[in-house]
Amino acid sequence: MKVIFLDVDGVLNSDQYFEKVFNLIKSGAKIQGIERNIDVNKVKLLKEATDLTDAKVVLSTSVRYSQMGEMIKELLLKYGISVISETPFLNNERGKEIKEWLEEHTDIEDFVILDDEVFSSYDEELLKKLIKISNGDGKNAGEGLSKKDIEEIIKRLGRKIDKDIDFER
Repeated sequence: MKVIFLDVDGVLNSDQYFEKVFNLIKSGAKIQGIERNIDVNKVKLLKEATDLTDAKVVLSTSVRYSQMGEMIKELLLKYGISVISETPFLNNERGKEIKEWLEEHTDIEDFVILDDEVFSSYDEELLKKLIKISNGDGKNAGEGLSKKDIEEIIKRLGRKIDKDIDFER
């Protein structure tokens, strides 16, 4: 099985998206639920990657065990993205959390980590699997998941089938 360890902030949203949401709300629009925090267009890009690589998603985001984490799972499922698990909570040491999850799941063929931050708990092995998303830094969201990132996921995990990438879906 192929796995994508998924952070959310700075991956499934962006500074541009937050500005757009802020301006819509400021103009009187009602934006409720998870769409205030998650850009559906970024979710669609992630869906393209999971479809083309046959990868499953493991949430590694810091909100994975909160109500927001449940809403994220529901949104991903709505778009056909399979969330199979979450990493354990080990004092917010993301590298150790991913390593422990991998130790408990020995059937993993390959994996990548999507994150906008590089954590000190990432060892050399995890750093090789990291796809650093945009210019996010943990304080700002940056540009979020992009077509270039999807191409990198496909390059690293391999294609499930040989078909053209349709980023406009």
